[in-house]
Amino acid sequence: MDQSTTVLFGLPGVRVRRVERVESGARVVHVETAEGGSVAGCPGCGVVSVSVKENVITRPGDLPYGETPLTVEWHKRRWRCREPLCARLTFTEVIEEVSAGRRTTGRLRRAIACAVGDACRSVAEAAEAFGVSWPTAHATVIEAALAQLGDPEPVTVLGIDETRRGRPRWTYDVQSTRWVRTDAWDTGFVDLQPGAGGQGLLGQVEGRTSACVVDWLRQRTPEFRAAVQFVAIDPAAVYAKAIRTVLDDGSRLLPNARLVVDHFHLVKLANDAVTTVRRRVIWEQQGRRGRKIDPALTMPPPAAVRTGTPIAQGVHNDVEFSDRLRPGRADPHRLDRQGRTAGAVRARPHRRAP
Repeated sequence: MDQSTTVLFGLPGVRVRRVERVESGARVVHVETAEGGSVAGCPGCGVVSVSVKENVITRPGDLPYGETPLTVEWHKRRWRCREPLCARLTFTEVIEEVSAGRRTTGRLRRAIACAVGDACRSVAEAAEAFGVSWPTAHATVIEAALAQLGDPEPVTVLGIDETRRGRPRWTYDVQSTRWVRTDAWDTGFVDLQPGAGGQGLLGQVEGRTSACVVDWLRQRTPEFRAAVQFVAIDPAAVYAKAIRTVLDDGSRLLPNARLVVDHFHLVKLANDAVTTVRRRVIWEQQGRRGRKIDPALTMPPPAAVRTGTPIAQGVHNDVEFSDRLRPGRADPHRLDRQGRTAGAVRARPHRRAP
């Protein structure tokens, strides 16, 4: 085919053989390796091979162009490696845009990473727009982020918290040859330095265990670990255990860090404690669950626990389920909206239709 078609297609390393349209209306671009000759070097040992085993066709994903679907079919050779000491028996041709084992072109991966990182589009939206699966788009974004992001600068206030990232997945572990259930939670590390000088999100690892926190901190420089003065967490024992980790030489993982708990969880624990006491007192005094008219619920909470969810409202929401959850201890003198007790409603004769 004319060289102008190859220039228009614009994928370095290949040249266009022909372009055809199938019955569905989609276009198929047949390409071949531009510099493919009668010899090729083995990527395992580097020995040049002159033995062609077969011709194969791969279909790497590429950038969409136009209104109809576009498919790329790459016609390439599979070579034999004649080196007896080489573990690789065969290999195929590769180019810079589509390396060995890749199923997408480099320009497609760069476009997906730009859509998510620069245009602030979600991974799901970018995956649908470029015709790839969500895991492929997510792996592309991670690859681009690791290539651009460096090691974080030392911080004085480090925040650690978990984030749920969807449903658990099953992955195949090659070493154990078993399917392993992945954790549905991620642990994030945030710079809590006040003001505009903060770095924001420093890193994120899979899982919410002590091991994942220790591994991430071990990967940081000694200067980074020594600069941390405070570590803010929620009341999670696994995170506290990781911060108190002692290294093999007897020193602490974070030698100068003090462990603090964010005030939101402390206030919530205080509210829960007061709610538990009020419910227990009402059961002991009244023999039933609480109501809005009970003095234990009408009194305002102490100033120390007044912030957060109102305790009285939380108890009142449970009152309407008292008869259903504890039918044997329901109050017989409780009135309905018309001022009648439960016994009066049961004793009322049923009306028959005329």
